[in-house]
Amino acid sequence: MKDVITVKYGEFDLAPYFLVSNVTMPFLYKDNQFTQVGRSDGEVLQYSRNPKVQITIQGTIITQHSGMSVSDTRDKLMSIINTGSAQPLVLSNYHDRYFNAIFDGTQDYDGTFDYLAAVSLVFIVPDGVAHSLTPKTTSNVGSDGALSDEIIIQNDGTYPVYPVIEATMHSDNGVLTLINESNGGVIQLGNPGEIDGVQAPDSETVFHYNLLSAPSGVAVNTGTINYPTYPYGSNPGPNTIAGSWDYAKAPDAATPVLNRTPAMHWAGPTYHGPIKANAAGVNTGNLIWSNRFNVSTNVGALGRVEFNLQSNDDIAVCFVMRDSTQAADALTVEGWVNGQNVFSQDLNRKLFTNGMYGIVESKLGNTVSFTLTKIKQLSPNGIISSAQTMFPPVTIDGVADTPIDSFTVWMAGFSNKTGWTINWSDSQFQWVNVDYWKDLPNRFTDGDTLLIDPSQIKVFVNDVEDRTIHAIDNDWEKFQLDPGETKIKIIASDFATTPTVVATYREAFM
Repeated sequence: MKDVITVKYGEFDLAPYFLVSNVTMPFLYKDNQFTQVGRSDGEVLQYSRNPKVQITIQGTIITQHSGMSVSDTRDKLMSIINTGSAQPLVLSNYHDRYFNAIFDGTQDYDGTFDYLAAVSLVFIVPDGVAHSLTPKTTSNVGSDGALSDEIIIQNDGTYPVYPVIEATMHSDNGVLTLINESNGGVIQLGNPGEIDGVQAPDSETVFHYNLLSAPSGVAVNTGTINYPTYPYGSNPGPNTIAGSWDYAKAPDAATPVLNRTPAMHWAGPTYHGPIKANAAGVNTGNLIWSNRFNVSTNVGALGRVEFNLQSNDDIAVCFVMRDSTQAADALTVEGWVNGQNVFSQDLNRKLFTNGMYGIVESKLGNTVSFTLTKIKQLSPNGIISSAQTMFPPVTIDGVADTPIDSFTVWMAGFSNKTGWTINWSDSQFQWVNVDYWKDLPNRFTDGDTLLIDPSQIKVFVNDVEDRTIHAIDNDWEKFQLDPGETKIKIIASDFATTPTVVATYREAFM
């Protein structure tokens, strides 16, 4: 004997008013639209989508033990199902899920009966899918209580769904960035350029070059480069400092002019300038060197740029970006401190695309930090970024006592091969006095919570909707969770503690 199917619609159980005899609904359904192209055979698929679904529940209106008539029961049943909006429809044979459904159609029955009346109730499911009754949650909290910078979400349904993401701050923080590593989607909330505080008294700016013209006091084609030789291939030899700079080719920037030769090595011009001592008369203080540049590369193009801080003729701190392969569209970045390679990695080209970049090299005591930003826009309120990488700070004994007295920027091409497009638009060097730390107010403070609903494009801060916090062009639609595993990267300000992030979602089924 088969089990009796029960029905719940909204908050109401229909069992006292309606006895189900049969339920029909599509098993597999897909709406594929085709079109004929010219007079060719067959047709071409235009699009494929999930259509609305019809669920028909056949049964009989019944009276309750209280002695209600069929017409009274019918009126009660209609008051329950005849709503103006979709309500959760739960069938006991699909006990773990519900359909967002609305009553549809016209029903007739013989009103002369005073006992049972057979009817068919037709419901339409506009979104065409079933939703799990029980939401799932996952977080970046490990089994040992440690906070990870990544959250892994497993969608065991058969249809993409949106999560609701809640982040709780454990310190001051200027920005929360979420990256869907499965498809490259980015949501950035806050300002990535915000800092936790400043060193007081004020920092000393040694120079700020806008590169509209040749910078004052800076020499061309002198200085030290990090890669003085090219040791590979059949004809290894020294790399070359040669060429010139053009200030008209790109607006507000200096563009390298290369002397192309068949020699199998790197060659290009340099800028080399002095860095004067700070107000205390020393060159060993804490520092920040910021540079902006534009780069565009692709498959088949080669290029290299170095931003070097020198101690006499030695390189103390070096950042390298290069495209060293003609076989792929690739960008590789490296960091060097006192001759040691402290990182080398390929950038994700979905995030770090062609365009404007910012590189900040900083020294605080024996610790050196590198921060690379893909700049989306320069605004009066600061830099709007589309991606950022904060490489792990490196602490090396002796760095604090290494004097920094000059800089060298080298932009080079390889042999006479096709080169990338690059120019240098801005450079600023500051000595930073660290007598005391002055804390600055930040966008978020310890204990603040963010509730992020990508499906509605809404963000709540401490339960209040904030329509100013999220930047234009966030990839809201790319935060659907496809069936299977989704990894979401969590990035906060470099001075902040990683927040606790919890994702809540309901699986859906076709």
